[in-house]
Amino acid sequence: RYMKEFGFTIPSRNIVVDDLRVRGTGSTGIRFEACIRPGGRPARVETVTKCYFEEGFMDTNVYLLGDLSCDHSINGPAIIIDKNSTVLVEPDCTASITEYGDIQISVGSGKQKSIGPELDTIQLSIFSHRFMSIAEQMGRILQRTAISTNIKERLDFSCALFGPDGGLVSNAPHIPVHLGAMQETVQFQIKNLQDDLKEGDVILSNHPSAGGSHLPDLTVITPVHLHIIYSICVIWYCPCRASRRIDDVLGGKTVCRYSSHRTAAVRKYMK
Repeated sequence: RYMKEFGFTIPSRNIVVDDLRVRGTGSTGIRFEACIRPGGRPARVETVTKCYFEEGFMDTNVYLLGDLSCDHSINGPAIIIDKNSTVLVEPDCTASITEYGDIQISVGSGKQKSIGPELDTIQLSIFSHRFMSIAEQMGRILQRTAISTNIKERLDFSCALFGPDGGLVSNAPHIPVHLGAMQETVQFQIKNLQDDLKEGDVILSNHPSAGGSHLPDLTVITPVHLHIIYSICVIWYCPCRASRRIDDVLGGKTVCRYSSHRTAAVRKYMK
C-alpha cells in the first residue's frame, strides 16, 4: 500500500500509523417506494415547444412525470417536468420510466464529429483543460512521491507540457519563476541534442545558460515519443522543475542553498 501510494519505500524506517478510520456501507434490500402500474396507453403530450440543440431549433414534446407510467418510453428530444425538477432528453436518447417511477435515460450513439484543424471554441476549451489536467497530475504525483521537504511540504516545484518545438502548451498554476524560464530550458536541450535524443532518455538540467533560474532548481525533462510506421517522433516534452538543497545532494561543505563552497554542479544534460 505504501509503495503504491508514494512510489518508494525506506526499509530502514518503520511506518507509523497515525490514524485509522473504518467506513462501512450496507443495504437492507428493501425498497420503500411504491410500484406504479402500467398505463396501457401512449404517453400524453402536455405541450410542444422549441428547444435549441446542436442541430438547431427542434420541436420538443413536453411531458408531466406524474402522467407517465412504467411502460412508457420517451424518445428525444423531449422535456419531462416534475414538481421539483426538469429533465431534458436530448436527441438520439430515450427515456424509460421504471416500475418505481425513476427515469432511466439511454444515450444514443449520435453523430460522430470529426476533429480537424479548424478552430472550434468548445474543442479548444476541452483540450485546454485536458492538457492543464496533465500538468496538474504531474505535480500531484511529484509531491506524493517526493522525499524532499521542499517538494512535499513547501511545494517548491512546477510542471508543464511542451510541444515538439519546445513551445508551451499548458502549465499547472505552480511557481511563476519556474514556468517563465522552463521553455528556454526545453528549447535549449532540443537544439543541443537534436537527433541524439532517444526513446527512454530523461534530461536533467540546471545550467544558467540553458534556461536555469538558479542552481538549486533542477529541471527533469521527459520526452514522450509516438511510434509511427517506419519512424518514431517526439510529440510532447514533460518537464518538472523543483528546488533541492543542492549542497547536501550534489556536494558541498555546508548545508545551504546559496553556499559559495559548492564543489559540484549538474551538467547541462545527463542520460
